[in-house]
Amino acid sequence: MENSLKGLILAAGVIITCIVVGLGFYIAREARDTASNGAGQITKLNAEFNESDKIMYDGLEVSGSEVINVVNKFKNDDIGILVKTKKSDIWYVHILGQSGTVYSLDANSKSGNSVKDAQNISSAAYINPNAQFEGEVLRDSNNTIVGIKFVQS
Repeated sequence: MENSLKGLILAAGVIITCIVVGLGFYIAREARDTASNGAGQITKLNAEFNESDKIMYDGLEVSGSEVINVVNKFKNDDIGILVKTKKSDIWYVHILGQSGTVYSLDANSKSGNSVKDAQNISSAAYINPNAQFEGEVLRDSNNTIVGIKFVQS
């Protein structure tokens, strides 16, 4: 009787140990999945935050003076800014290549147009500070922002 009781206690101990180990693995797996999802969301939010200064112009109607400010703001970045006025289409900072709706940036494609030309009323590149422009973000095949386009309304 005493031996069978010890055997039952030993069996119960083994079963409880297996249950505890199984729960430990289950909790570890759930924690790993939760951490992975959280890290993915943080990466996504970080990418959105890094692009927020450019995305804000997508679909936004701005004045010509704001367009000039944008050209000044991004003059040292690797980004193309296309301004379509009633007179002309002018690239600032960099000139982008286009294939359909996908744009590409060539780092050696510096634009020769300056903000001074945009403010000179006799220049073909003149941007009327009182005109209204519709903004659009331009992306490459990797969905990276490579430019901003402003079209005069």
